[in-house]
Amino acid sequence: MPSSRPTKIAVIGSGLMGSALARAFAAAGHEVAVWNRTSSKARAVGGGTLAFENLSEAVAGRELVVVSLSNYAASAELFASQAVASALAGTTLVQLTSGSPADARGGLEWARAHGVDYLDAAILAYPAFVATDYATVFYAGSKAVFDRHHETLRAIASNSVYVDEKIGSAATLDCAILEAYYGGTLAVLHAAAMCKAEGLDPKAFFAQKNSFLGLISVTADAAQGMIENNDFSGDQCSLNTHVAAIEHIVRLSTDARISSRFPRELLENYRRALGAGLGDKELPAVFRTLERD
Repeated sequence: MPSSRPTKIAVIGSGLMGSALARAFAAAGHEVAVWNRTSSKARAVGGGTLAFENLSEAVAGRELVVVSLSNYAASAELFASQAVASALAGTTLVQLTSGSPADARGGLEWARAHGVDYLDAAILAYPAFVATDYATVFYAGSKAVFDRHHETLRAIASNSVYVDEKIGSAATLDCAILEAYYGGTLAVLHAAAMCKAEGLDPKAFFAQKNSFLGLISVTADAAQGMIENNDFSGDQCSLNTHVAAIEHIVRLSTDARISSRFPRELLENYRRALGAGLGDKELPAVFRTLERD
Protein backbone atom coordinates (compact mmCIF):
# COMPACT_ATOMS: atom_id res chain seq x y z
CA MET A 1 0.00 0.00 0.00
CA PRO A 2 2.35 2.81 -1.19
CA SER A 3 1.88 6.14 0.57
CA SER A 4 1.72 9.48 -1.22
CA ARG A 5 4.25 10.94 1.23
CA PRO A 6 6.98 9.03 3.07
CA THR A 7 6.83 9.61 6.82
CA LYS A 8 9.54 9.27 9.45
CA ILE A 9 8.18 6.71 11.90
CA ALA A 10 9.51 5.00 15.00
CA VAL A 11 8.05 1.74 16.29
CA ILE A 12 8.75 1.00 19.94
CA GLY A 13 8.58 -2.72 20.67
CA SER A 14 9.73 -5.55 18.45
CA GLY A 15 7.51 -8.40 19.55
CA LEU A 16 5.37 -10.22 17.01
CA MET A 17 2.91 -7.33 16.67
CA GLY A 18 5.48 -4.53 16.79
CA SER A 19 7.61 -6.26 14.16
CA ALA A 20 4.60 -6.73 11.89
CA LEU A 21 3.66 -3.06 12.26
CA ALA A 22 7.19 -1.88 11.51
CA ARG A 23 7.51 -4.04 8.40
CA ALA A 24 4.10 -2.87 7.14
CA PHE A 25 5.08 0.79 7.47
CA ALA A 26 8.40 0.14 5.72
CA ALA A 27 6.68 -1.78 2.92
CA ALA A 28 4.47 1.28 2.35
CA GLY A 29 7.57 3.37 1.70
CA HIS A 30 8.04 5.02 5.10
CA GLU A 31 11.35 5.53 6.91
CA VAL A 32 11.01 3.28 9.94
CA ALA A 33 13.20 3.19 13.04
CA VAL A 34 12.68 0.32 15.47
CA TRP A 35 13.69 -0.07 19.10
CA ASN A 36 13.41 -2.88 21.62
CA ARG A 37 14.87 -3.46 25.07
CA THR A 38 16.66 -6.44 23.55
CA SER A 39 18.51 -4.85 20.64
CA SER A 40 18.90 -8.15 18.79
CA LYS A 41 15.10 -8.32 18.44
CA ALA A 42 15.06 -4.86 16.89
CA ARG A 43 17.75 -5.86 14.42
CA ALA A 44 15.80 -9.00 13.53
CA VAL A 45 12.75 -7.03 12.35
CA GLY A 46 14.36 -6.36 8.96
CA GLY A 47 12.07 -5.47 6.08
CA GLY A 48 13.91 -2.24 5.39
CA THR A 49 13.68 -0.94 8.96
CA LEU A 50 16.57 0.62 10.86
CA ALA A 51 17.32 -0.68 14.37
CA PHE A 52 18.41 1.68 17.14
CA GLU A 53 19.96 0.79 20.48
CA ASN A 54 19.20 4.17 22.06
CA LEU A 55 15.48 4.95 22.46
CA SER A 56 15.91 8.73 22.50
CA GLU A 57 17.77 8.57 19.20
CA ALA A 58 15.16 6.24 17.72
CA VAL A 59 12.27 8.66 18.35
CA ALA A 60 14.05 11.97 17.82
CA GLY A 61 12.86 13.81 14.73
CA ARG A 62 10.12 11.28 13.99
CA GLU A 63 6.73 12.54 12.93
CA LEU A 64 4.94 9.44 14.20
CA VAL A 65 5.92 7.17 17.09
CA VAL A 66 3.96 3.91 17.39
CA VAL A 67 4.13 1.99 20.66
CA SER A 68 3.48 -1.75 20.82
CA LEU A 69 4.53 -3.12 24.21
CA SER A 70 3.26 -5.72 26.67
CA ASN A 71 1.36 -3.19 28.79
CA TYR A 72 1.04 0.51 29.59
CA ALA A 73 3.25 0.16 32.65
CA ALA A 74 6.17 -0.81 30.42
CA SER A 75 5.45 2.21 28.27
CA ALA A 76 5.26 4.56 31.24
CA GLU A 77 8.60 3.25 32.51
CA LEU A 78 10.28 4.09 29.21
CA PHE A 79 8.72 7.54 28.96
CA ALA A 80 9.72 8.39 32.54
CA SER A 81 13.18 9.15 31.16
CA GLN A 82 13.56 12.90 30.66
CA ALA A 83 15.71 12.30 27.60
CA VAL A 84 13.01 10.18 25.96
CA ALA A 85 10.23 12.61 26.92
CA SER A 86 12.19 15.52 25.45
CA ALA A 87 12.86 13.61 22.23
CA LEU A 88 9.14 12.88 21.87
CA ALA A 89 8.08 16.54 22.17
CA GLY A 90 6.40 17.72 18.99
CA THR A 91 5.72 14.19 17.69
CA THR A 92 2.47 12.23 17.51
CA LEU A 93 2.40 9.21 19.77
CA VAL A 94 0.11 6.35 18.73
CA GLN A 95 -0.36 3.96 21.64
CA LEU A 96 -1.13 0.51 20.23
CA THR A 97 -0.48 -1.31 23.49
CA SER A 98 -3.57 -3.18 24.71
CA GLY A 99 -5.12 -1.68 27.82
CA SER A 100 -8.17 -0.15 29.45
CA PRO A 101 -9.84 3.24 29.05
CA ALA A 102 -8.16 4.31 32.31
CA ASP A 103 -4.77 3.48 30.76
CA ALA A 104 -5.67 5.63 27.75
CA ARG A 105 -6.62 8.57 29.95
CA GLY A 106 -3.32 8.30 31.77
CA GLY A 107 -1.46 8.24 28.46
CA LEU A 108 -3.21 11.38 27.25
CA GLU A 109 -2.45 13.19 30.50
CA TRP A 110 1.25 12.37 30.13
CA ALA A 111 1.28 13.42 26.47
CA ARG A 112 -0.34 16.79 27.16
CA ALA A 113 2.18 17.49 29.92
CA HIS A 114 5.08 16.84 27.53
CA GLY A 115 3.93 18.55 24.34
CA VAL A 116 3.10 15.33 22.52
CA ASP A 117 0.05 14.75 20.29
CA TYR A 118 -1.64 11.51 21.31
CA LEU A 119 -3.87 8.88 19.77
CA ASP A 120 -4.91 5.82 21.70
CA ALA A 121 -5.51 2.82 19.46
CA ALA A 122 -6.55 -0.82 19.56
CA ILE A 123 -5.79 -3.35 16.85
CA LEU A 124 -8.26 -6.14 16.19
CA ALA A 125 -6.00 -8.59 14.37
CA TYR A 126 -3.32 -11.21 14.80
CA PRO A 127 0.18 -10.10 13.73
CA ALA A 128 -0.11 -12.13 10.51
CA PHE A 129 -3.19 -10.08 9.54
CA VAL A 130 -1.47 -6.68 9.78
CA ALA A 131 -1.71 -4.77 6.47
CA THR A 132 -4.41 -7.14 5.18
CA ASP A 133 -8.16 -6.71 4.77
CA TYR A 134 -8.59 -8.75 7.97
CA ALA A 135 -7.06 -6.07 10.18
CA THR A 136 -9.01 -3.31 11.91
CA VAL A 137 -7.54 -0.57 14.09
CA PHE A 138 -9.71 1.65 16.28
CA TYR A 139 -8.45 5.15 17.10
CA ALA A 140 -9.48 7.65 19.78
CA GLY A 141 -8.38 11.19 20.47
CA SER A 142 -8.15 14.40 18.50
CA LYS A 143 -9.93 14.09 15.15
CA ALA A 144 -7.54 16.64 13.66
CA VAL A 145 -4.53 14.55 14.71
CA PHE A 146 -6.12 11.39 13.34
CA ASP A 147 -6.94 13.07 10.02
CA ARG A 148 -3.36 14.34 9.72
CA HIS A 149 -1.96 10.81 9.97
CA HIS A 150 -4.81 8.75 8.56
CA GLU A 151 -3.21 7.99 5.21
CA THR A 152 0.05 6.88 6.87
CA LEU A 153 -1.80 4.72 9.41
CA ARG A 154 -3.64 2.92 6.63
CA ALA A 155 -0.36 1.09 5.96
CA ILE A 156 -1.09 -1.20 8.93
CA ALA A 157 -4.84 -1.51 8.34
CA SER A 158 -6.89 -0.05 5.52
CA ASN A 159 -9.85 -0.37 7.88
CA SER A 160 -8.69 2.40 10.23
CA VAL A 161 -11.72 3.43 12.27
CA TYR A 162 -11.91 6.72 14.13
CA VAL A 163 -14.17 6.11 17.14
CA ASP A 164 -14.47 9.29 19.19
CA GLU A 165 -12.69 12.23 20.78
CA LYS A 166 -13.02 10.48 24.14
CA ILE A 167 -9.56 9.01 24.56
CA GLY A 168 -10.82 5.78 26.15
CA SER A 169 -13.33 5.00 23.40
CA ALA A 170 -11.03 2.82 21.27
CA ALA A 171 -10.10 0.64 24.25
CA THR A 172 -13.76 0.46 25.27
CA LEU A 173 -14.88 -0.72 21.83
CA ASP A 174 -12.01 -3.19 21.66
CA CYS A 175 -12.85 -4.68 25.06
CA ALA A 176 -16.54 -4.87 24.13
CA ILE A 177 -15.84 -6.75 20.92
CA LEU A 178 -13.38 -9.07 22.66
CA GLU A 179 -15.86 -9.82 25.44
CA ALA A 180 -18.44 -10.82 22.85
CA TYR A 181 -15.79 -12.93 21.13
CA TYR A 182 -14.44 -14.68 24.23
CA GLY A 183 -17.86 -15.15 25.82
CA GLY A 184 -19.33 -16.44 22.59
CA THR A 185 -16.40 -18.78 22.02
CA LEU A 186 -16.74 -20.26 25.51
CA ALA A 187 -20.44 -20.81 24.89
CA VAL A 188 -19.70 -22.56 21.59
CA LEU A 189 -17.10 -24.83 23.20
CA HIS A 190 -19.39 -25.68 26.12
CA ALA A 191 -22.17 -26.49 23.67
CA ALA A 192 -19.84 -28.87 21.83
CA ALA A 193 -18.92 -30.48 25.16
CA MET A 194 -22.60 -31.05 25.94
CA CYS A 195 -23.08 -32.78 22.59
CA LYS A 196 -20.07 -35.02 23.09
CA ALA A 197 -21.12 -35.90 26.64
CA GLU A 198 -24.52 -37.03 25.35
CA GLY A 199 -22.99 -39.16 22.60
CA LEU A 200 -23.77 -36.72 19.80
CA ASP A 201 -20.89 -35.95 17.44
CA PRO A 202 -20.05 -32.23 17.94
CA LYS A 203 -19.89 -31.81 14.17
CA ALA A 204 -23.70 -32.03 14.18
CA PHE A 205 -23.69 -28.90 16.37
CA PHE A 206 -21.06 -27.05 14.34
CA ALA A 207 -23.07 -27.78 11.20
CA GLN A 208 -25.79 -25.55 12.69
CA LYS A 209 -23.46 -22.58 13.06
CA ASN A 210 -25.68 -20.31 11.00
CA SER A 211 -28.62 -21.06 13.29
CA PHE A 212 -27.07 -19.73 16.50
CA LEU A 213 -25.17 -16.94 14.77
CA GLY A 214 -28.43 -15.85 13.20
CA LEU A 215 -30.15 -15.78 16.58
CA ILE A 216 -27.33 -13.67 18.03
CA SER A 217 -27.55 -11.25 15.10
CA VAL A 218 -31.31 -10.84 15.41
CA THR A 219 -31.06 -10.31 19.17
CA ALA A 220 -28.24 -7.78 18.81
CA ASP A 221 -30.28 -5.77 16.32
CA ALA A 222 -33.30 -5.81 18.63
CA ALA A 223 -31.20 -4.95 21.68
CA GLN A 224 -29.74 -1.87 19.98
CA GLY A 225 -33.15 -0.27 19.56
CA MET A 226 -34.42 -1.37 22.95
CA ILE A 227 -31.40 0.01 24.77
CA GLU A 228 -31.60 3.26 22.84
CA ASN A 229 -35.28 3.70 23.72
CA ASN A 230 -35.02 2.11 27.18
CA ASP A 231 -38.03 0.01 26.26
CA PHE A 232 -37.73 -3.77 26.51
CA SER A 233 -41.37 -4.69 25.97
CA GLY A 234 -42.38 -7.09 23.21
CA ASP A 235 -44.42 -10.10 22.27
CA GLN A 236 -41.78 -12.54 20.96
CA CYS A 237 -40.36 -14.43 23.96
CA SER A 238 -40.33 -13.37 27.60
CA LEU A 239 -37.37 -13.62 29.93
CA ASN A 240 -39.35 -16.17 31.92
CA THR A 241 -39.24 -18.50 28.92
CA HIS A 242 -35.55 -17.89 28.29
CA VAL A 243 -34.69 -18.67 31.92
CA ALA A 244 -36.56 -21.96 31.70
CA ALA A 245 -34.45 -22.87 28.63
CA ILE A 246 -31.22 -22.08 30.49
CA GLU A 247 -32.36 -24.28 33.38
CA HIS A 248 -32.53 -27.19 30.91
CA ILE A 249 -28.94 -26.47 29.84
CA VAL A 250 -27.75 -26.50 33.46
CA ARG A 251 -29.59 -29.76 34.10
CA LEU A 252 -28.11 -31.39 30.99
CA SER A 253 -24.60 -30.32 32.03
CA THR A 254 -25.07 -31.64 35.55
CA ASP A 255 -26.58 -34.94 34.42
CA ALA A 256 -23.79 -35.43 31.86
CA ARG A 257 -21.18 -34.64 34.54
CA ILE A 258 -19.43 -31.95 32.54
CA SER A 259 -18.58 -28.48 33.83
CA SER A 260 -21.77 -26.57 34.58
CA ARG A 261 -20.01 -23.42 35.79
CA PHE A 262 -20.67 -21.44 32.62
CA PRO A 263 -24.40 -22.18 32.23
CA ARG A 264 -24.92 -21.66 35.98
CA GLU A 265 -23.31 -18.23 35.64
CA LEU A 266 -25.66 -17.50 32.76
CA LEU A 267 -28.63 -18.64 34.78
CA GLU A 268 -27.64 -16.49 37.74
CA ASN A 269 -27.48 -13.37 35.56
CA TYR A 270 -30.80 -14.05 33.85
CA ARG A 271 -32.54 -14.91 37.14
CA ARG A 272 -31.30 -11.62 38.54
CA ALA A 273 -33.35 -9.90 35.83
CA LEU A 274 -36.39 -11.89 36.93
CA GLY A 275 -35.77 -10.71 40.48
CA ALA A 276 -35.81 -7.16 39.19
CA GLY A 277 -39.33 -7.68 37.88
CA LEU A 278 -38.38 -8.01 34.22
CA GLY A 279 -39.72 -11.51 33.62
CA ASP A 280 -42.38 -10.37 31.16
CA LYS A 281 -39.90 -8.31 29.11
CA GLU A 282 -37.80 -9.41 26.13
CA LEU A 283 -34.35 -10.94 26.58
CA PRO A 284 -32.37 -7.65 26.14
CA ALA A 285 -34.01 -6.38 29.36
CA VAL A 286 -31.13 -8.11 31.18
CA PHE A 287 -29.14 -5.01 30.16
CA ARG A 288 -30.81 -3.07 32.97
CA THR A 289 -29.29 -5.36 35.61
CA LEU A 290 -25.80 -5.02 34.10
CA GLU A 291 -25.56 -1.22 34.35
CA ARG A 292 -24.74 -1.49 38.04
CA ASP A 293 -23.15 -4.13 40.25
